[in-house]
Amino acid sequence: MGAIDNFRSLINRSGGLARGNKYEVDIYAPNGHPAGTEGRNLNLFCSTITMPGHNLEQQTQRFGTEPATEMVTSHSYAGNIDATFYLDAGLDIKVWFDKWQMLAVNPITHKAKYYDDYKEGYMDIYQLGADGKRTYGVRCEEVYPATISGIEYSYESTDMIQLLSIEFAYRKWTDIRDLDSGVTYKRTRLP
Repeated sequence: MGAIDNFRSLINRSGGLARGNKYEVDIYAPNGHPAGTEGRNLNLFCSTITMPGHNLEQQTQRFGTEPATEMVTSHSYAGNIDATFYLDAGLDIKVWFDKWQMLAVNPITHKAKYYDDYKEGYMDIYQLGADGKRTYGVRCEEVYPATISGIEYSYESTDMIQLLSIEFAYRKWTDIRDLDSGVTYKRTRLP
Protein backbone atom coordinates (compact mmCIF):
# COMPACT_ATOMS: atom_id res chain seq x y z
CA MET A 1 0.00 0.00 0.00
CA GLY A 2 1.23 3.48 -0.81
CA ALA A 3 1.50 6.48 1.47
CA ILE A 4 -1.75 7.97 0.14
CA ASP A 5 -3.65 4.75 0.81
CA ASN A 6 -2.24 4.66 4.36
CA PHE A 7 -3.29 8.28 4.88
CA ARG A 8 -6.84 7.56 3.62
CA SER A 9 -7.05 4.50 5.84
CA LEU A 10 -6.02 6.52 8.92
CA ILE A 11 -8.59 9.20 8.12
CA ASN A 12 -11.36 6.63 7.64
CA ARG A 13 -10.54 4.82 10.90
CA SER A 14 -10.64 8.08 12.86
CA GLY A 15 -14.02 9.11 11.43
CA GLY A 16 -12.67 11.77 9.07
CA LEU A 17 -10.91 15.07 9.61
CA ALA A 18 -12.10 17.68 12.09
CA ARG A 19 -14.02 20.56 10.52
CA GLY A 20 -13.83 24.12 11.81
CA ASN A 21 -17.55 24.66 11.32
CA LYS A 22 -18.61 21.60 13.35
CA TYR A 23 -18.72 22.69 16.99
CA GLU A 24 -21.08 23.14 19.90
CA VAL A 25 -20.86 25.50 22.87
CA ASP A 26 -22.75 25.36 26.16
CA ILE A 27 -22.30 28.34 28.49
CA TYR A 28 -23.45 28.43 32.11
CA ALA A 29 -23.41 31.58 34.24
CA PRO A 30 -22.88 31.31 38.01
CA ASN A 31 -25.77 30.92 40.42
CA GLY A 32 -27.24 34.30 41.20
CA HIS A 33 -27.29 35.47 37.57
CA PRO A 34 -30.53 37.49 37.37
CA ALA A 35 -31.46 36.17 33.92
CA GLY A 36 -30.83 32.51 34.75
CA THR A 37 -27.68 30.43 34.70
CA GLU A 38 -28.15 28.35 31.57
CA GLY A 39 -27.34 29.87 28.19
CA ARG A 40 -28.16 26.89 25.93
CA ASN A 41 -29.74 29.05 23.24
CA LEU A 42 -26.39 30.83 22.96
CA ASN A 43 -25.02 27.80 21.09
CA LEU A 44 -27.19 28.69 18.11
CA PHE A 45 -25.99 32.30 18.16
CA CYS A 46 -22.27 31.51 18.59
CA SER A 47 -20.61 32.46 15.28
CA THR A 48 -16.99 31.71 16.27
CA ILE A 49 -15.14 30.42 19.32
CA THR A 50 -11.57 29.50 20.16
CA MET A 51 -10.90 26.21 21.93
CA PRO A 52 -8.30 26.98 24.64
CA GLY A 53 -4.73 25.75 24.60
CA HIS A 54 -2.19 24.64 27.20
CA ASN A 55 1.40 25.80 27.83
CA LEU A 56 4.33 24.18 29.56
CA GLU A 57 6.44 26.77 31.35
CA GLN A 58 10.18 26.12 31.02
CA GLN A 59 13.39 27.22 32.63
CA THR A 60 16.87 26.93 31.15
CA GLN A 61 19.28 24.72 33.14
CA ARG A 62 22.98 24.60 32.39
CA PHE A 63 25.50 22.39 34.18
CA GLY A 64 29.09 23.46 33.68
CA THR A 65 29.92 23.75 30.02
CA GLU A 66 27.23 21.30 28.83
CA PRO A 67 24.60 22.53 26.38
CA ALA A 68 21.61 24.11 28.07
CA THR A 69 18.48 22.06 28.72
CA GLU A 70 14.95 23.45 28.80
CA MET A 71 13.18 21.89 31.79
CA VAL A 72 9.48 22.10 32.57
CA THR A 73 8.79 23.97 35.81
CA SER A 74 5.01 24.39 35.67
CA HIS A 75 2.12 24.77 33.28
CA SER A 76 -0.50 27.36 32.42
CA TYR A 77 -3.60 27.53 30.33
CA ALA A 78 -3.12 29.62 27.21
CA GLY A 79 -4.82 33.01 27.20
CA ASN A 80 -8.51 33.76 27.09
CA ILE A 81 -11.33 32.37 24.98
CA ASP A 82 -12.47 34.62 22.13
CA ALA A 83 -16.02 34.23 20.84
CA THR A 84 -18.42 36.13 18.61
CA PHE A 85 -22.20 35.92 18.75
CA TYR A 86 -24.93 36.89 16.30
CA LEU A 87 -27.12 39.52 17.95
CA ASP A 88 -30.90 39.40 18.04
CA ALA A 89 -32.87 42.61 17.43
CA GLY A 90 -33.50 43.17 21.17
CA LEU A 91 -29.83 42.53 22.07
CA ASP A 92 -30.98 39.94 24.63
CA ILE A 93 -27.66 38.09 24.31
CA LYS A 94 -25.68 41.24 25.11
CA VAL A 95 -27.93 41.96 28.10
CA TRP A 96 -27.38 38.39 29.42
CA PHE A 97 -23.60 38.86 29.32
CA ASP A 98 -23.85 42.41 30.75
CA LYS A 99 -25.76 41.05 33.75
CA TRP A 100 -23.06 38.42 34.22
CA GLN A 101 -20.42 41.17 34.36
CA MET A 102 -22.52 42.95 37.00
CA LEU A 103 -21.87 39.96 39.26
CA ALA A 104 -18.19 41.02 39.22
CA VAL A 105 -18.48 44.81 39.50
CA ASN A 106 -21.27 46.90 40.92
CA PRO A 107 -22.29 49.31 38.10
CA ILE A 108 -23.39 52.01 40.57
CA THR A 109 -20.56 52.01 43.12
CA HIS A 110 -17.95 50.69 40.64
CA LYS A 111 -16.56 48.41 43.33
CA ALA A 112 -15.29 44.95 42.43
CA LYS A 113 -17.06 42.09 44.14
CA TYR A 114 -15.51 38.93 45.53
CA TYR A 115 -14.16 36.38 43.05
CA ASP A 116 -16.48 33.77 44.58
CA ASP A 117 -19.48 35.89 43.45
CA TYR A 118 -18.80 35.35 39.73
CA LYS A 119 -16.31 32.46 39.35
CA GLU A 120 -18.78 29.57 39.21
CA GLY A 121 -19.56 29.94 35.51
CA TYR A 122 -18.33 27.30 33.10
CA MET A 123 -18.28 26.58 29.38
CA ASP A 124 -18.27 23.32 27.43
CA ILE A 125 -16.80 23.40 23.92
CA TYR A 126 -17.23 20.34 21.68
CA GLN A 127 -15.79 19.25 18.35
CA LEU A 128 -18.50 17.57 16.28
CA GLY A 129 -18.02 14.83 13.73
CA ALA A 130 -19.48 14.73 10.22
CA ASP A 131 -22.62 13.10 11.66
CA GLY A 132 -23.08 15.93 14.19
CA LYS A 133 -22.14 13.79 17.20
CA ARG A 134 -19.64 15.04 19.77
CA THR A 135 -16.15 13.63 19.22
CA TYR A 136 -14.13 15.67 21.73
CA GLY A 137 -14.89 18.24 24.39
CA VAL A 138 -13.34 20.49 27.02
CA ARG A 139 -14.89 22.07 30.10
CA CYS A 140 -13.53 25.51 30.93
CA GLU A 141 -13.93 26.29 34.61
CA GLU A 142 -14.30 29.58 36.50
CA VAL A 143 -15.37 31.35 33.32
CA TYR A 144 -16.62 34.92 33.12
CA PRO A 145 -16.97 37.49 30.31
CA ALA A 146 -13.92 39.69 30.91
CA THR A 147 -14.42 41.92 27.85
CA ILE A 148 -17.61 42.65 25.94
CA SER A 149 -16.71 44.61 22.84
CA GLY A 150 -18.54 47.65 21.60
CA ILE A 151 -21.10 47.39 18.81
CA GLU A 152 -20.31 49.34 15.68
CA TYR A 153 -23.14 50.82 13.63
CA SER A 154 -22.99 52.27 10.12
CA TYR A 155 -25.47 53.07 7.35
CA GLU A 156 -23.34 51.10 4.86
CA SER A 157 -24.05 47.81 6.68
CA THR A 158 -27.65 47.51 5.47
CA ASP A 159 -27.79 43.73 5.10
CA MET A 160 -25.17 42.80 7.70
CA ILE A 161 -25.99 40.81 10.81
CA GLN A 162 -24.64 42.49 13.91
CA LEU A 163 -21.97 40.56 15.85
CA LEU A 164 -20.84 40.83 19.46
CA SER A 165 -17.28 39.85 20.40
CA ILE A 166 -16.63 38.59 23.91
CA GLU A 167 -13.36 37.61 25.54
CA PHE A 168 -13.86 35.08 28.32
CA ALA A 169 -11.38 34.64 31.16
CA TYR A 170 -11.07 31.18 32.66
CA ARG A 171 -8.90 29.44 35.24
CA LYS A 172 -8.40 25.98 33.75
CA TRP A 173 -9.92 23.40 31.44
CA THR A 174 -10.31 19.64 31.53
CA ASP A 175 -11.22 17.02 28.95
CA ILE A 176 -14.82 15.85 28.97
CA ARG A 177 -14.98 12.08 29.37
CA ASP A 178 -18.65 11.41 28.73
CA LEU A 179 -19.54 13.42 25.65
CA ASP A 180 -23.27 12.76 26.04
CA SER A 181 -23.61 14.01 29.61
CA GLY A 182 -20.64 16.40 29.76
CA VAL A 183 -18.95 14.64 32.72
CA THR A 184 -15.25 15.50 33.00
CA TYR A 185 -12.38 13.18 33.82
CA LYS A 186 -11.85 12.38 37.47
CA ARG A 187 -8.62 13.84 38.74
CA THR A 188 -6.24 11.32 40.21
CA ARG A 189 -3.36 12.12 42.53
CA LEU A 190 0.01 11.25 41.17
CA PRO A 191 2.63 9.74 43.52
